[in-house]
Amino acid sequence: MPATWPDLLDEMEAGLEAHGRALREGAPAPAAVVVPSDIGPLPAEERARAERVLAATRAMEAEVERRRVALVDAQRRAGRADRRQPAAYVDARA
Repeated sequence: MPATWPDLLDEMEAGLEAHGRALREGAPAPAAVVVPSDIGPLPAEERARAERVLAATRAMEAEVERRRVALVDAQRRAGRADRRQPAAYVDARA
């Protein structure tokens, strides 16, 4: 777990790059970055970098949402969206 803001931002940037690779290559998504509860306030000298990481995170979220919507639309067009199977129960007493 990162101990300082520069370490945390390094980990967040690496995570964003790994998520980008996962989206491009279909690989599993990496684990989420955990922010330590005792990391303290963001130092002023890291503010610009943190804002860039935040902007990149929001862009990644938007791309994931765009792909999710496209997938749902494709499934709907193929007649597979929201197709649910009825629940089946087995009575073990019988």
